[in-house]
Amino acid sequence: MIIYNKTWLKNLDLQNQLKRAQRLGDITAEELKHMEEKYPVGFYTPNIFVRAGLFILTQIITSFAGGLLSLILSSMDELITSPGYWLFLGLISYIALELIVRRMHHFRSGVDDALMWTAAGLILSAFIGYLTIAQRNGLSAPFESYLFGFTLVLAGYFTLRFADMLMAVVSFLSLIFFLFFSRELFGVYAAAILPFLIILVSAGVYFLCIYWKKYKDYENCLTALRVFCLLIGYAAGNYFVVKEMGGMINQPLQEGEGLPLGWFFWTWTIALPFVYIALGLKRKEVILLRSGLILVAAAAFTFRNYYHIMPIEGALSIVGAALLAISYGVIHYLKTPKKGFTYEELDDDQLLDKIKVESLIVGETFSGPASAPEGSRMGGGSFGGGGSSADF
Repeated sequence: MIIYNKTWLKNLDLQNQLKRAQRLGDITAEELKHMEEKYPVGFYTPNIFVRAGLFILTQIITSFAGGLLSLILSSMDELITSPGYWLFLGLISYIALELIVRRMHHFRSGVDDALMWTAAGLILSAFIGYLTIAQRNGLSAPFESYLFGFTLVLAGYFTLRFADMLMAVVSFLSLIFFLFFSRELFGVYAAAILPFLIILVSAGVYFLCIYWKKYKDYENCLTALRVFCLLIGYAAGNYFVVKEMGGMINQPLQEGEGLPLGWFFWTWTIALPFVYIALGLKRKEVILLRSGLILVAAAAFTFRNYYHIMPIEGALSIVGAALLAISYGVIHYLKTPKKGFTYEELDDDQLLDKIKVESLIVGETFSGPASAPEGSRMGGGSFGGGGSSADF
């Protein structure tokens, strides 16, 4: 499904590990160069500044090209304002994207980013046009349900095809909005069911992302999805969010009236950030740990919004002090590494792969032009070579 050369993607991951090892002084520049020649990557990937420039330049070129074509066809008013015309432009952009990636091997170059978002935007605009026409003809279901349902499918396709992190986030948020605007399917109990449904969906997607970690090509997409699953899952049970959203769906609560199952939502609001922190420490997951620390502030602000036990300045001071205390406690706890999880700066979490990289360097240095033995692989698995055992 993914459009990029999988061998080059694996080599790119290997080269990134080698560059980190070279920065740490574990290998020399000559060894790095030798390995880059041994495991080449044919992608065109400029630095972030060139990428941003190419993104803007491609947007300008596509806008001028589309404007020129529309000017030529301006005599046919109904044509250039029809959804079919926007769909045509979107397909042209998508075909250009496929050609750029397949033949010119662009990978995160800015050109492919711009063409991808242009194609997605034009196709979505065409769908909105068709949806508007259908609504005039008596479309019964909510407009937003179709819109976010289609966005979910479209963004999901681009995620699978181009492994784009932002597209993955858009697809997940589209799923949440689709559930929200399709709440009429749940009948009169929509407001009561919706928070629990979104919590369950967020948890389900989160655990699916953990299960799919074996798909290394989508690693960044899965990481972004996990972050948003944690945040959306918390927001779905946050007392303030549930109360405000319930007021939008049904009649707003009277002053002084509490939410049904209010104890549950208050427990969720206050306790879940600390559960995230505890699980992050136990399972050595930075995503859980940082999400929990951020959501501690959200919990405090939610509490302060309903219980004015002190001025806002005092509340902010206490929250800041609590966050500092928690951070200090976490730092103190991790001062001594706990099974590979530590506070100390390690360049990044791939440092544990350093030994494998060293083994590879030794193996390849003495192996000459011969190919690597079958079963050897880089980046996270077992490796045999250079005298090390297969279980190293």
